[in-house]
Amino acid sequence: MRHLPLLPQGRFSPALQAQRLPSGPTLALEPFEAGGPLVYGHLHAILAMPTLTLLALSPPLQQAQPLQKQAAYAFVGFIVCIGVFQSFIWDSYGATMGFWEFNPAKCTLRDESPLPLEEILWLFHHVLKTALYQLKAFELIPADTARGLPSKSLKEAISLLLCAATVFGVWALGLLGETDDTVKCIGLVCAFFAPVWLFIWQIGSQFVLRHADRITWGWIVPGVTTVLIDCLGQQQGVWRFPAAFLSGVGNGYLKLDIVLVYMVSTFAVTGTGAVILAATEELIARRAALGAASPTSLLEVWDYILTGHLQLEEEGDALQYESLASSPSAIRS
Repeated sequence: MRHLPLLPQGRFSPALQAQRLPSGPTLALEPFEAGGPLVYGHLHAILAMPTLTLLALSPPLQQAQPLQKQAAYAFVGFIVCIGVFQSFIWDSYGATMGFWEFNPAKCTLRDESPLPLEEILWLFHHVLKTALYQLKAFELIPADTARGLPSKSLKEAISLLLCAATVFGVWALGLLGETDDTVKCIGLVCAFFAPVWLFIWQIGSQFVLRHADRITWGWIVPGVTTVLIDCLGQQQGVWRFPAAFLSGVGNGYLKLDIVLVYMVSTFAVTGTGAVILAATEELIARRAALGAASPTSLLEVWDYILTGHLQLEEEGDALQYESLASSPSAIRS
């Protein structure tokens, strides 16, 4: 445990922080402002309250079909393993570079880890919370089944935009040459998440228009609540973001760069779940409309995703059906 109650700590010790990339200035270790009485553990408890309330009042998957339950479990298991691992990497990198700092008086910092214990738990908490909200969004909000595939031009334009964002991120982090520190936090977001968004878009864009409302609510609700908790954490002096690495766009504790960190990382979870859940629902409904056997394996769902299409045989992209999560037997041709 570190014994510097008045000094901010990044993810690594001050000696290692001094070895940051040469383009960034070496920041003096300044005391945290007094803030309030809350510590990191309290923020976990506050963020968990709406999640636990939702679980108690309306647990997910109560009316889901067996394959939908398999898909939901696979989504949660996959995103916990892959999402937390990827988050640990970018979070550790950002703290090592000094993009954000933790107050050692309000969290558990150790020399051998770039992240305090509470931050590692936060990664699991944020991923699981977002996954739960996406599951509920698919249960409570109907799909817009009158819509079909996005146009070829739209798909290509978004793909090019995400490729450009990836290149910008690599450049902004100084990996292609010296850059200004004020773009590095946004660069971190682009470098680590634009490729994730691109992969999701490439394999699952066919589901976006039909399930846009579900995706939006499953993203906005957990994203905004996390941003609000972040502002509270800053106000309470649990963590802070040195201005040297920020764009300067924002108002008080609400900083554009940090809002992007949370909203973009949240969408990586939401988008992954949306593809899996939407594909499962679509495949079940379309098989039923054709009078074919219902799918029983997630491998069938994966094969369906890889086709890049919505339709099966000749039944058309815009098959209309009721949400299977809320009404399993209601299917309209």
